[in-house]
Amino acid sequence: MDHSSETGISAWLTATERQVRCIGDAKVARLRRHFDFSHQEIWNACTDRDQLPRWFAEVSGDLQEGATLKFDVGAPCKVTSRILRCEPSNRLLLTWSYPGRDIDEIDFRLAADGDGAVVELEHRSGDKTDWWFGAGSGWEYALLRLTVLLSGGDPTRVSADQLDQKLGPLWRAAARACG
Repeated sequence: MDHSSETGISAWLTATERQVRCIGDAKVARLRRHFDFSHQEIWNACTDRDQLPRWFAEVSGDLQEGATLKFDVGAPCKVTSRILRCEPSNRLLLTWSYPGRDIDEIDFRLAADGDGAVVELEHRSGDKTDWWFGAGSGWEYALLRLTVLLSGGDPTRVSADQLDQKLGPLWRAAARACG
């Protein structure tokens, strides 16, 4: 299926679990979905310097536990991250910080699931704004682009504007649980 097409995007949106949870003063935006690719293929795409810019961002720094990274995600400023934990092929826990904002955490987990894999991504933040709206849809946009790349397609064909119009109501509905 062409995940950059209208039909492929609709199928993606239906098959993705979205949740916003409140944990004390913090909120967690959580994505979970099954991929038709092995967890090793997904891990490679998430850690290979040639593949990362094709679906996510340019990255500088060492891709190893304890290292500090800079991500150019196309925002006005680069994101700074520190790898807190790395369990190859299974888990990556890192900080996520824009200049002048609190430091968030990203917990990216992979698990084998039949012939494919389940990806679970949590973005944890103490930010009091509706940050989860952009974080949730931003991560979902990136993971859809990853799917297109792994399917042999061109991730640049996925329209951020088109996808944002569809993701907005889904992430607002997910956030109602937090009030």
